[in-house]
Amino acid sequence: MKNIITILFCLLTLTNISIASVISGKINHDDLNFQNKIIDSKTKQPLSNAKISIPEINYTTFSDSTGSFKLNADISNQTVMFVEKDGYKIFSLTVDNNTFKSPLKLGIEQINPFDMQISQGVIHLGDDMYSNNSANSGEFRLSSNGHYYSTTFKKPQTNTKQDVVIKIGTIIGLDTKRAKQNGQNRIVKVYSAPGEVFVNGHKIAKLELNGDNIEILIPKGILKDTNELLIKTGKNLFQTSYTDYDDIELANLRIEIKERYQYARN
Repeated sequence: MKNIITILFCLLTLTNISIASVISGKINHDDLNFQNKIIDSKTKQPLSNAKISIPEINYTTFSDSTGSFKLNADISNQTVMFVEKDGYKIFSLTVDNNTFKSPLKLGIEQINPFDMQISQGVIHLGDDMYSNNSANSGEFRLSSNGHYYSTTFKKPQTNTKQDVVIKIGTIIGLDTKRAKQNGQNRIVKVYSAPGEVFVNGHKIAKLELNGDNIEILIPKGILKDTNELLIKTGKNLFQTSYTDYDDIELANLRIEIKERYQYARN
């Protein structure tokens, strides 16, 4: 008997365009076989030799011939877990000890040849000045790369029934007003402006909540042959004597092609 827990993330407020999205992901809990498993999301077949890692605690394990794996690790705070296998998109998930009280069945997707992996690891934005009460600050292990991240990507090949999206596998550390209201940090009196996402100088999204599998639609009208992606972290809105940037970490950035019916739109 299988129970399905659906985690709905309302993670974005899109600006400059009248588009909003609700991101959903599924974790299947299999009560008959108390083992974590990695499967192909389409065929449902188990995947062997998939790498499961938690960089915060330098932990790595692999799935066996049945796709099963065990996590013999103590996770005191929320952190990011990665799943990697040749021929498949890198998968990331925010986890803690409660996540593994029931077995996980994680479906990972085969690589689409037209998708583009922008960054496989973790990118830390900010100024390395943050409170222990900040959202997920216990996970930060990297020094800041500055208050923004910039890269370029080629225009993907699409047809009229396809959309281009930026996919952020995981984001942690956001100390925005919405993050505070949703109990994602323990800061009492202050909060930061949202992060911002730009493509070719057009602001297409605000990042306000921490979470997984965030998809941001890129309006086709702003795409060029070569495009600039810019992600900025927000500023502490209550600090006036100097600029205090919100420290955040982004993991697993991709450009993906989605069939139009697969993407939530107004």
